[in-house]
Amino acid sequence: RLLELNLDRARALPSGSGRYVIVNPPAARLYMYENVQVVDSMRVVAGRSDPIAQTPMMNAFIRYVALNPYWNSPADITAKRLAPTILKEGRAYFRNRGYELLSDWSDPPHVIDPMSIDWHAVAAGRVEARLRQKPGPANSMGKMKFMFPNELGVYLHDTPDKDLFLNDERRFSSGCVRLEDAPRLGKWLFGKPLSSKYGKTEKQVDLPEPVPVYI
Repeated sequence: RLLELNLDRARALPSGSGRYVIVNPPAARLYMYENVQVVDSMRVVAGRSDPIAQTPMMNAFIRYVALNPYWNSPADITAKRLAPTILKEGRAYFRNRGYELLSDWSDPPHVIDPMSIDWHAVAAGRVEARLRQKPGPANSMGKMKFMFPNELGVYLHDTPDKDLFLNDERRFSSGCVRLEDAPRLGKWLFGKPLSSKYGKTEKQVDLPEPVPVYI
C-alpha cells in the first residue's frame, strides 16, 4: 500500500522542462528545478506530525511575494498560544510584540482597542479574535512570504527563528513552510535580489510568470 501511494505521488511530479519548486516536508527540504535538474536547495521547517498541523500535499503556482508581510494569526493559534500570554502581560503584549487587534476578517478591517474583548473567552474558545502582527524584525513571517493562493492558507515564508534549521528533525510549524534562506529563493524566482530590509508597510510584487510548486 505504501508503494502504491508513493507511485501516485511520483506521477504528480513534473517531468518536462521549465522551472518549478518541490518541497519535501518529511525530509524538510526545498528544491529548485530548472529543466528537470536541481539547481539549488535549502532546509525548511515543515508542519508538525499531528493531523491538524501537517503540511498538506498540493500543487499550485507561486504568483507573488509579499515583502514586509503582516502575520495574521489563525484563530486556533490565537486561542491556544497567544491569548494565555496576553492574559498575563495585558496591553504591554501588543506594544512590545507588535500585535494589533482587528475588528473582523473583512478587508480592510479596523484596528480596535486590544483590551476591548474578553481574553478569557478567547482562550476558552468561546470568542474568536483576529490578531495581526505588524511588519518588522519580530514578525513571524520575517522579511517575505511567497504566495500560491489556496484554500488551506499555506505558503512559503521567511522566519526570524533561524536556530530551528540546526535541528535534524524540522517539523515545528502549523502547516506553512519556513525557509532557511528566503532571499535566495526570491533571487532565483525573480532573477534579481529582492529587498531584504525591514519596512513598515507590506508590499506585493508579482512574478512575471507564475512558477509551479509541488508539495
